[in-house]
This record gives sequence, C-alpha cells and structure tokens, in this order.
Amino acid sequence: MSKYDLAGTHVLNKFVWSRLQKEFNLSINNYEGLIPVVPSQQIPVFNNLQSGNPFIVYTYINSGYDTEFWAGLEQVTYTIYGDIENQLRAMSNFLVDLLKRYDITALEINDFIANGPVDSDDQKFDFKYTEVVSAVSPEPFESENGRQATSVAVRLCYTHLLDQFGMRI
Repeated sequence: MSKYDLAGTHVLNKFVWSRLQKEFNLSINNYEGLIPVVPSQQIPVFNNLQSGNPFIVYTYINSGYDTEFWAGLEQVTYTIYGDIENQLRAMSNFLVDLLKRYDITALEINDFIANGPVDSDDQKFDFKYTEVVSAVSPEPFESENGRQATSVAVRLCYTHLLDQFGMRI
C-alpha cells in the first residue's frame, strides 16, 4: 500500500471497530464478512442487512494547517444507521465517551496500533489527541431502507513518520 493511501481516519476506524465489537458484541459474521465501518459509496452493501445490525458510514476532511505542518488534523463524522433506536443511542453515547478524552484516547489508539491487528503503515501514525466536536441524536431516516441515523463528529490530531523534507516515509 502506498504511504499516501491512508489518513489518520482510517487508523481510527480500525480502533473504533475493535472497541465497538467488544462493547456491543458485534461480529463481521453478521455483515457478510465485511467490517461495517465504510465510506459513503459503500452504503448499498449494507442495505439488505437483517434487523438489529447497525452499520457506520464515515466521511472525513483534512483540517487547516498552521505552522505545525508535521501534525495531521482531520475531522471525521461517523453516521450510524440502524433500526433499533436505543441501540443507536447507546452506540452514539459510547463513541462520544470513547473519543472525547483527548490524550487518554490517543494513548489507547497508540497502544492499539502497537499491539493490535494493524498494518505496518498504520504503525507510522502517532495520535496526539481526539475530541468530540458534536453528536446528533437518532432521527427518522427516509432512505437506507427506513433506518434511523445518528452521528458523531470527531477531530483528531496525529503525526506520521516524515523524511528530512517533511514528506511521509
């Protein structure tokens, strides 16, 4: 994989999925072998899931850079789709609690990177903090087979191994 195929969000997604699996007893077996944390263009894959199997769609942006060009700043929005309102609320509240803890969360992500099932390119990231920007309660949703949606927006800061010219290694 190219060193430019990954953003900090992609590494964060792996951490989030690992924690959701543990907290809510989720399994890829309920998702036809796929990890249910996907970019928006992959939504149709999950539209025919059985009831009770929520999935997450993410979008992210790179935030502005100041003189600290070495720090990656991103904002990711996780939209959780499902058909059980209290399950959506629980997952949203869990993500808020998990990701609002700034450097404590960053330490847990870095531990996950060092010891978890990640790629060698993931290990070039070093998270500094995460913070929750906003969260939206479950609302009725007209599409995606009538599922409800809730969302959590998170800002993250990380560094990546760089060469002497400030480019990714």
